[in-house]
Amino acid sequence: MGFGEIVRSVAEVLTSGRGIVPIAVVAGATIAAPVIDRYVIRRRRLIYRVLYNSKIGLNPIPLHDRKNGAAQADPELVRTVRLLEPLSVVVIRIRNTGSFDIGPGDFEHPLQFTFGSRVVWDARVSEARDGLRDVVRDGLEFFTRDTVDPQPVAETAKLSGVRALLPQRLSGFLRQPGPDVDPRAPQWHGVRLGQLSLKRREKFKLVVVLHEADGWQGGPLSKELDVTGRLTGGRIKDERKQRRLSWPVVTVAIGVLLTGALLSTLIVAASRTAATPGCANGTLAVHGSSAFVPIMASVAKEYHALCGDSNITTQASGSVAAVREFGPLATAGKDGLAVLSDGKAAEAGPELVPQAVAVLMYSVVVNSSVGLDRLTTDQVRGIFTGRYRDWAQLRPGPSLPIRIAGRGQESGTRRTFEQKVLGTVEPGLSSDDCLSPGRDPGAAVIRCERGTTAELIQAVGGTLGAIGYADVPAAKIASAQGGKVTVAQLDGHYPDVTSIDAGYRFWTVEYLYTKGVPANDSLLKAFMDYLRSGTARAELQDAGYTPCVTKEGLLDRYCTRPDA
Repeated sequence: MGFGEIVRSVAEVLTSGRGIVPIAVVAGATIAAPVIDRYVIRRRRLIYRVLYNSKIGLNPIPLHDRKNGAAQADPELVRTVRLLEPLSVVVIRIRNTGSFDIGPGDFEHPLQFTFGSRVVWDARVSEARDGLRDVVRDGLEFFTRDTVDPQPVAETAKLSGVRALLPQRLSGFLRQPGPDVDPRAPQWHGVRLGQLSLKRREKFKLVVVLHEADGWQGGPLSKELDVTGRLTGGRIKDERKQRRLSWPVVTVAIGVLLTGALLSTLIVAASRTAATPGCANGTLAVHGSSAFVPIMASVAKEYHALCGDSNITTQASGSVAAVREFGPLATAGKDGLAVLSDGKAAEAGPELVPQAVAVLMYSVVVNSSVGLDRLTTDQVRGIFTGRYRDWAQLRPGPSLPIRIAGRGQESGTRRTFEQKVLGTVEPGLSSDDCLSPGRDPGAAVIRCERGTTAELIQAVGGTLGAIGYADVPAAKIASAQGGKVTVAQLDGHYPDVTSIDAGYRFWTVEYLYTKGVPANDSLLKAFMDYLRSGTARAELQDAGYTPCVTKEGLLDRYCTRPDA
């Protein structure tokens, strides 16, 4: 059998039903093997790395007399270098890279470091949180070279015992008067991390100062360093000696390759049987909420790109007015019209069927000249009742008349604002230009009305001292583009879906109303199904809305709340 025939045979197996199951099993096993090894078999993992193991770093430096050209050595420098020459420093970083915390009871044998013939003079713990530093420092044990295994108490010492000998050793080291070192004093050659406790991802550095053994006559310093210890259900590893290409890496790589082959197989199989999803011919009009019509127009455009024989138009006529289009004088057919409403429509009769589409967040917006970016519900109510008529009553600064830009009675946004924030109806119309009460000079407030969300935002941005309300996506776009509109917090909460549980009240659910249940072969039914698709959900999310239908096909919890 030639190579080409072998490839064709493998391809046939992979694209058949009998090839998918073995690939899935092998891929799952290869990926799961290192995961099981790390999280079940060897759940604890301690990594150490020797960062520095060398002398303190001074060498005799010849000092040249540039005028005479003669080389001279500074006697004091030479003396200092000779004193420091037998000293070396070892820096070891220790990390818990496993999936579980490590405690003293997890060690069969504690982690310990020996330094050959070198003598430990001092040790410190650095780069550790305060509590961890104390735990490690208190657990340090120093032992002699001849008692590396479990030791009698007499042959070990704590850090305080080691440091007690340090003044004597330094005086002799510096050739200064002082008490002589007891010749019977032990020579510590190793450090044991007794009672070591490390939480997951915790780390610290152990710094050890060493002196060459008695009788050292100069020459290269010893760099001998041995590490021992055993961790129950885990490993203690030298970070420098870890292999880049270990068996877990290899098995995961094989698993990823097999998973890619499996996904490719499934995609190829699906492409062979998939039909064009949800396309239908006809004409459909979607009217209603000026806050939500722009994103619905964008979704309809994407649907038309997939289904070219469909014709979907949109119109921002306001939630209340659009619901009334289903009345006795309606001219559109039963499945030729769908209506968008901000919140449940009180005008909807029993023949109208609502479908929750998305969570709609609103915000109070003010002209940037106001100099405020947060208000309370009580302050907003005071503004709309006329209790506050100048911004100087609400913030330090110059006088600036308050001017209200609102929506007409056909607006679902206004209805939500009245229900969720004001607790009553908005004041009457007193102005056409939003600047002065030309319609009603005796009115308690200056209030104008605009027909759509876009027109209201334009009025707020173009009028000094103006305040209004709009859906959050539109308000954010206006704030980012022109900088003349400020999105205000309400009662200390930023207008976001994540603030609902914290008490943010200015929000509702966008509903799509139909007259009865649409026919299965209608464009309305196909478009409603498309609204639940992943493509439409992603477009809603990109525009700043939370879809009511989750990817599992269930209703989002905010879309079922009684206060929506």
